Amino acid sequence: MTMAARLTEDHKSDLAWDFMRHGIARRVLSLAAFGLLYATLVSLGLVLRESSHQLTIIWPASGLLFMALWFSPRRNWIWIVGVQMAMEIAIAVVRSDNFSRNWILHVPFVFANSLDGIVGALVAGRLMAAPELARVRYVLLFFAAVALGSAASAVVGAYGSGEWLGSAEYWRNWQLWWAGNWLGSLCVAPVVTGWAVRWRKPEMSVPSPPIRELVLVGCALLGMTIWVFSAPPGSVTTIFDLPFILLALVIVAAFRLPPRWCTSFAAVAALMASYFASRGNGPFADDPNPFVRVGALQLYLATVVVINFMLSIVLLEMRNTVRQLRASGERYHNFIEQSSEAVWRIELDVPMAPNLSASEQIAWLREHAYVAECNLLYLRLNRLFGLTETDARLWRADVPWSAVYLEHIGTAAHQGYSADGLQFTLSNESRQFTYITGFRGVVEEGKLVRVWCIARDVTELVELNHRLRQKQDRLQLYARQLVGAEERARRATAVDLHDGIGQHLAGLALTLEAVALRASPEVRLLLSEATHTVREVQAITQRVIADLSPPGLYDLGLEPALKWLSVYMRGKDNLHVELNVDADAAGYDLELRVLVFKLIRELLRNVVKHSGVQSAVVTVTQKTSELRVVVEDRGVGFEWQLSLFEPRSEGFGLWSVVDRVRAAAGEMTVDTAPGRGCRISVVFPHNHPKPLIQQGDMHHELPGSGTSRAAAT
Repeated sequence: MTMAARLTEDHKSDLAWDFMRHGIARRVLSLAAFGLLYATLVSLGLVLRESSHQLTIIWPASGLLFMALWFSPRRNWIWIVGVQMAMEIAIAVVRSDNFSRNWILHVPFVFANSLDGIVGALVAGRLMAAPELARVRYVLLFFAAVALGSAASAVVGAYGSGEWLGSAEYWRNWQLWWAGNWLGSLCVAPVVTGWAVRWRKPEMSVPSPPIRELVLVGCALLGMTIWVFSAPPGSVTTIFDLPFILLALVIVAAFRLPPRWCTSFAAVAALMASYFASRGNGPFADDPNPFVRVGALQLYLATVVVINFMLSIVLLEMRNTVRQLRASGERYHNFIEQSSEAVWRIELDVPMAPNLSASEQIAWLREHAYVAECNLLYLRLNRLFGLTETDARLWRADVPWSAVYLEHIGTAAHQGYSADGLQFTLSNESRQFTYITGFRGVVEEGKLVRVWCIARDVTELVELNHRLRQKQDRLQLYARQLVGAEERARRATAVDLHDGIGQHLAGLALTLEAVALRASPEVRLLLSEATHTVREVQAITQRVIADLSPPGLYDLGLEPALKWLSVYMRGKDNLHVELNVDADAAGYDLELRVLVFKLIRELLRNVVKHSGVQSAVVTVTQKTSELRVVVEDRGVGFEWQLSLFEPRSEGFGLWSVVDRVRAAAGEMTVDTAPGRGCRISVVFPHNHPKPLIQQGDMHHELPGSGTSRAAAT
């Protein structure tokens, strides 16, 4: 169910007459009250008949039946219609001396009245959502619904008069029946609705007027009704005897009173006019033709009631609209005044055509633009610039917030004279303020008529961002220094292992071999085993040295180190690495070469651990402005987007690769998916940061390079 449908159901439930939800006693009491009120209106309608031909002028019971059915669920209609028929039949029995013989003549009239309420309620239920809402459209739909119900009723009612269908007399009776029932619905239904809203939903009703005004208008309206319609036929002597005076008073009542009161007075006036007319009095009683006489009276009363009801709803809707506009305006002004941003509105006394050049548009704005509205923060912004409040009300092209818009007027013109994210600064003796502005142009009939402007003070954000950037740069500097210190420590450890433990192990192995040549056979066997153990320790030491400081990386360059890495991983991890290096990495600083080597080594280790294959391809290429490294495999792959949200591992994993690439001003791209393998591309620009690991710091050469203690230059 949509929101509109739920609101509709809520509104209907507020005024619903669902007596079947209560106990038996309340059901009986509700139906008895309806029956008593309906019988009263039926009796009143029988009284309000033209005296000579018994033509009904108004049938008020039709309005009550229509409202009872409209406000009730359809499951209750059978009870309401049953009570309506019982009341009409009971009244017919009381009024007729020969009801037992002529009862068949009363059945069409009872059925016609039932048909009036049923058809009208069905049509109204289909056309209108909530009867208590004051809408002119609902009033027109109400008129149509009761008119259709009365028309359907008149078809049966005129036939019950004993006339043949299609005859002239039948159509005259049809018209009078239709007009009487329609007039009765127009008189009673608005009164029932107005007072039901007042009792059940008082927040939607209009407050009652002062008692003095209510009594004055009511007495004037009802008094004029008695004055005009109680006069004998043809006794008009003054303008106050004319029925149009009553119509004028009805209009005055619609302007001065709430709808429930003015419709109530109009209904009472219509009933009083019908009563006097049924007694042969009033301005319409002098016509000899009874059909013309009754028809003219019905038309006049319908005009009075319709104008009264329509005008009262129109005025109520206008008052509600004005109240909503006033409340909306107050909310708008409060919102603007309480806003934490400077807001102002620029109006153009002469709208600007968009086909002007940029210089012509600037000149046009200088001549025709002015600040029509602004809030306190905008005035404060002007005071910060050194302008008075009077100057702030003017549009000036030299202030920064206007100058930045004029600077981008060409771009804004292609976007409906709207622009966002424009920045300007203001400075005083102690501080510089930064503002972000936004502009929204309003184009009407193809021309710019106004511009809404907003400026937000982002000084604190800019300062915080600046401090954050400084701290990030400092952290990156610390990180790079730590990396450099780590590399120096690893390099120094490798040199110490090589020149210290490595050399001693080599000497020990030679000594054991020399001693074994002179020893007895039994001792020679033991010395051979000791020599073998020393050689194994020496081999392990060399692997540790290689892990700490890859051979050739510091002196020969990146390509020899990668070749050694491919051979090393083939022997250790059984990973076949296809190496393609087309780059002069010696032209890059040592820090970047070390970083690239470590990245490739870590990515290859990930291939060994996670890919499920025993081969990988490493490609290093050099272009004019970048160094590109690609590591790819045809393994199982993984879901990279999900891995972004997984906890980081403690080791130098993929997250650490991303962090180090970012710290070196590089870009990393991961192309992978489950079952598609993985391709990781890393691009480093030429304008990389100044290296922290200087070659002069590496005062020892890599073990096995041919020189043991030659300084690197």
